[in-house]
Amino acid sequence: MLRTNGPIQLYPLLRVAICLAAGIVVGYETYGLVGWGAWLAALAVAVALTVTFHRHDLWQGAMIGVSSLLLGATLVTARCDVLFRPLPQGEVAYEAVVASQPMRRGKVLRMDLWLVGEQVGRRVKAALLVDTLSPLPALGVGDGLVATSVLEAPANYYRSHFDYPLYLRCHGFTATTLILPGQWRSAPVGLSSLSHLDRSILAALKFRQAALHQYLALGLDDDEMAVAVAMALGDRSRITNDLRDIYSISGASHVLALSGLHLGIIYMLLSMLVGWRRLGALREVVVIGGIWSYALFTGLSPSVVRAAVMITVFALTSLLHRRRMSLNALALTAIVMLVAEPMHLYDVGFQMSFLAVLAILLFYRPLYRLVSAEWLQAHPLLKWGWAMVVVSCCAQLGVAPLTAYYFGRFSVYFLLTNCFVIPLAYAVLYLTAALFMTTLLPPLLPWVARLLAAVVGCQTTMARWVASLPGSHIEGISINRLQLVLLYVAIAALAVAAGRFMRGRGRND
Repeated sequence: MLRTNGPIQLYPLLRVAICLAAGIVVGYETYGLVGWGAWLAALAVAVALTVTFHRHDLWQGAMIGVSSLLLGATLVTARCDVLFRPLPQGEVAYEAVVASQPMRRGKVLRMDLWLVGEQVGRRVKAALLVDTLSPLPALGVGDGLVATSVLEAPANYYRSHFDYPLYLRCHGFTATTLILPGQWRSAPVGLSSLSHLDRSILAALKFRQAALHQYLALGLDDDEMAVAVAMALGDRSRITNDLRDIYSISGASHVLALSGLHLGIIYMLLSMLVGWRRLGALREVVVIGGIWSYALFTGLSPSVVRAAVMITVFALTSLLHRRRMSLNALALTAIVMLVAEPMHLYDVGFQMSFLAVLAILLFYRPLYRLVSAEWLQAHPLLKWGWAMVVVSCCAQLGVAPLTAYYFGRFSVYFLLTNCFVIPLAYAVLYLTAALFMTTLLPPLLPWVARLLAAVVGCQTTMARWVASLPGSHIEGISINRLQLVLLYVAIAALAVAAGRFMRGRGRND
């Protein structure tokens, strides 16, 4: 008889998500050996067998898993056909549109280019060599240029588990290039060859650039500007290596990348502005529309899309009167994102985000209940503090092995850091919203700007202090892929033990 109370039956979408991810790995690792047409034919057979076995739960369940695996292999193979499209040999002339704010790094101006015309569909990380004595070229998001250069396949520049070419492919980039002086010129280019989505993203990025100019007029110093822009607009191009190291060592780097924390705060802000209960389902539609508008405004980066999809699932499950945060909801989010872009599975941010949320779902309740509920109810401030500590520990448990694997580092004082980083992150985003609102009241604008600068400066100062403490981090950690897998097997075993502990405690209660 089929068990109905095990995790496989309680969380069917989790099984689908795991099989889909496994299929993506199989398809990517065997790319070049098996074409997407062969995977698609096998998928059609598996789907037909799934329908045939509709009266046999066990066999049908097995075929659903096989179909999910074959779907993942089909999708990633088709995607790889685009990402690994052969590059033209030698120098090639092309038209492109600038898709990121150009930033000077030494003797080069770095930017993202979206190629149009004959090379449409290619995204290129470009370095434009400039004369240090001459003024910078007046290039911005949405500007066109015509250039001639060599398009090269991405390559790693240092030994690490972090695969830079794979990172670029996860974000849609298929080439890098160095453009020499005299090999380019500004020129209007047609965008009709771009998709409607790409044109919408480009328009949103131009709007974000206009908002960035408002920040530049506030008079914030470089570090304050860099952090404020990263947290509010998702533009991390101004973050210096020194500042990035400070936030990484202190365990606060997650606040510099737009993620679930930031969109969760924005969701709360929009919910308060729209009204908590009065509009019912319409309220959720308006708020979700606002979340996706913000995601488009920041350029639909993978981390923002991931958080927006998760919040959308969160809102829809609440409308259906289901558990807002569950393994099924998390699995559905992963399925939607991996079907839309299978290469997200190899994105470090995707992996860390989902493993952090998964760890919270698995371990939060057992850890939270270690402290008496009656005592916590009697001390609301300590209740909030304990909840934050538990969430931080759970998230760290989920991402620590990945952090050690990719970056060889562990932040020792992450709990201390989160005690001030999370409240200050709320303050920064609320003040950013107030900043844009006070553009209609110019006399208030300098006061809000000063307050925002003070909060951002306080956050950076605290992060710098934590990073300077003795033993603030452990460097030089080196684990291989097998050790990484074994660490997560141990964490999974711990999750099973935690689940049994909760069931036993529930029976005793």
